[in-house]
Amino acid sequence: MEVMHLKEKEVISTNQYIWLLFCIITAHATLHVPRLLIFQAGRDCWLSLLLAWFLDVLLAIVYAYMGIRFPGQNMVQYSITILGKIAGSIVGFQFIALFLFISGALERGLSLVLKKAFFPDVPIEILLISAFIVIGYGTLKGVEIIGRVCEILGPIYLISSITLFVFLLPEVKIDYLKPQLESGLYPAISGTPVILSFIGICIMMGMFQPICNKIENAFIGKFTAVSLGVFVIITIAIGSIGVFGLHQSQNMITTSLDLARYIHIGNFFQRVEAIWMMIAVGATIVTSAVLIWAFSLGFSQILRLKSYKPLVIPSTLISFAFAVTSADNSIQLTNFIFYTLPILAIYVETGLEMFLFFAALITKKRG
Repeated sequence: MEVMHLKEKEVISTNQYIWLLFCIITAHATLHVPRLLIFQAGRDCWLSLLLAWFLDVLLAIVYAYMGIRFPGQNMVQYSITILGKIAGSIVGFQFIALFLFISGALERGLSLVLKKAFFPDVPIEILLISAFIVIGYGTLKGVEIIGRVCEILGPIYLISSITLFVFLLPEVKIDYLKPQLESGLYPAISGTPVILSFIGICIMMGMFQPICNKIENAFIGKFTAVSLGVFVIITIAIGSIGVFGLHQSQNMITTSLDLARYIHIGNFFQRVEAIWMMIAVGATIVTSAVLIWAFSLGFSQILRLKSYKPLVIPSTLISFAFAVTSADNSIQLTNFIFYTLPILAIYVETGLEMFLFFAALITKKRG
């Protein structure tokens, strides 16, 4: 079946590809996941992260192979090529619907953190409106511009995370990290789906591959991004347990923010959490813009439009509506992240892609 190509020809470099994926992973994971992971896996959370990293790398091999088997096509396009227009459109829409769904949930989570920590008197709707105005504007500018922003923001995020951990090292108490594997492997294994559903959102590589200037670097780029992202999450999780202890870490809302608050050097280097939060807000807004870009692009290809940009504003408004009407508080958001998101994410990120992989092999279809 002929695949519809848009008139916009956007191209990103391998470097932009890596930092886009890195921002997507860390923006989701650093704000909420460490506490949930520590709650589920305890001191063995680092092992959950390594298991999730390993499984995600295996999945990246499949996505990279599909990108090479269907050159110039993203996951929506090769879904249609493999399954036909109707069935392929249904499968492709499920990929991009997850992106739109997560963009709203991500901004809701960010606004709850900002309201609780910095703006208790500001209505949460005002915070969301401010965020989505920037998100919509960035999405209209296109993924090339977003990629250039990530080339600056991504390294800053990584360096700030390493700096945060270095400053906390003298405060880490090794005894708080013991014993390891106290209850066997079950806690580590049970914590893996939670983190996998978050780092797995970088299946976005399936949307980036056709526009990357070197498609042969797709796997190594994803490997680099997810490795750096997991490293950041591990440092936050271990730092939290080492500084605050297991039980206090399990009850924190945002461990990375609490760790940043803990840092101070004399009377002249304080309020580090404000700097950390500015970086986190930037990464989160960029991530939501990328997710809405992916939805708009994929949906325009399903509808066989010549441009995705007419869909950007409606897509942003849908994401905003979900963000406004979703979780009223951090407890409801936690329940969603812990119980609902892993099921949805693993079904789409792993189940649908493996279905397409085997369908392509059986039908012997190529791009």
